[in-house]
Amino acid sequence: MKRTITIITVLVTQFALANELMAASSVREDTSMFLVWMFLGMCALIVIVQLMPAMFLIFGMLKSLFPSNKQSPVNLQANGEK
Repeated sequence: MKRTITIITVLVTQFALANELMAASSVREDTSMFLVWMFLGMCALIVIVQLMPAMFLIFGMLKSLFPSNKQSPVNLQANGEK
């Protein structure tokens, strides 16, 4: 009988405290938002700086694939045209 009362007491105590523990775990004040946004901004800046040379390379490759029809003045003088 004493063992049953002890088990019931433990269970009632656990159930009574579980509600407060669950409620306390969901309440959290986050004061580091400024630092998080600074970190994300630095990550975005690094990504943008790394993409710039890649874009220059892609545009250079596209420019070489589709050359313009205009000839430079050096080529015109070599052909004897004006």
